[in-house]
Amino acid sequence: MRIVENDAVQATAWQVDAAAVFAVGWDAEGPMFTWPQSGRILPDGGALIGEFSEGTIYRIAPDGSVAATWGRKGEGPGEYQAFDAILLHGDSILVSDGRLRRITWLSSEGELLSTRSKAGGFLHRVSAITDDGRLLLVPGGGYSAVDEIRQEWVFETQPILSSYPEGSRVDTLAVLPYLRRWYGSRAAPPGAIRVAGAAGGYPGGFAWARADRPEVRWFDASGELTQIARWNEEAEPFTAEFRSRFLDFFAESAESAGRDEASVAAQRMELEENLDRHDGPLPYWDSFFVDRAGNTWTRRYGLPLNPAGEWRIVTRDGELLGWIDLPGVVAILDASDDHVLVALLGELDVSAVALFPIDKGG
Repeated sequence: MRIVENDAVQATAWQVDAAAVFAVGWDAEGPMFTWPQSGRILPDGGALIGEFSEGTIYRIAPDGSVAATWGRKGEGPGEYQAFDAILLHGDSILVSDGRLRRITWLSSEGELLSTRSKAGGFLHRVSAITDDGRLLLVPGGGYSAVDEIRQEWVFETQPILSSYPEGSRVDTLAVLPYLRRWYGSRAAPPGAIRVAGAAGGYPGGFAWARADRPEVRWFDASGELTQIARWNEEAEPFTAEFRSRFLDFFAESAESAGRDEASVAAQRMELEENLDRHDGPLPYWDSFFVDRAGNTWTRRYGLPLNPAGEWRIVTRDGELLGWIDLPGVVAILDASDDHVLVALLGELDVSAVALFPIDKGG
């Protein structure tokens, strides 16, 4: 196992070009996205986007035009309820649907090749296809791929699983700690400020981090710990000013959604009591993403539904890079060697998907 200690942020941080290759969703002539749930950059420079509300996959051409649409909302062959992952494997496309607990294989042109059901509950999601063709499943919304759901998986641990697409056997690669966000009993409501662990896969294995410490861990595809990267960083304190901004943002969002004054006041009081239970500083991040090369992206902790625009990258070699600005980005959908595909939220909460070039400074 390799341990990398970063004393300071490297000066040669990556940069994301401010000019997008394309942006889809804000043009009145194009599709209107409600929730672009998953996406994948294509070798030709275009992208696949899974739109949750329609159950449709959009194939976007390199110029940003819609080249094709596949699927619709439903439960039949070629229909979808959710898009936990859209992955490329050789000349085929894998679509993981956690609500239907099903894997769908498509040709590169969108032709339906096969579907396969996955048993179990809603505990895991497909995150990557390993180099030897296994599905790598990490905790998150989706399916567990096992018949038995263990209670401790929900509250205490995070198993990382693997399974071949055509088989029913499931292997546990690692069991990692889950940072409980419940206050008191398991029946209590979750904390408004979420402190948890998260994992993401890539073809060579998976990476895992926990939001209460400046550290990332990498594992190979067999579940062996191969590297730990650490750095010096003080956590941001949970201040009265942040608490006030949190409450004000909630009230403004609730009012803009049309809730009545009494309802907003009651929910605000409940939220105040929840925030009073939080003990300690803010988490180091609120979103964790692993790209195809195994580099990790973590977003600075911000207000719910109003995320901070700064992302920190730790490379697969354990090198800590500086903050990268991605304003308005609510989620990273995919990142290749030279591009990043993101979901954006604009005025009136209108969603879009954009592809940006990455400059890695040589």
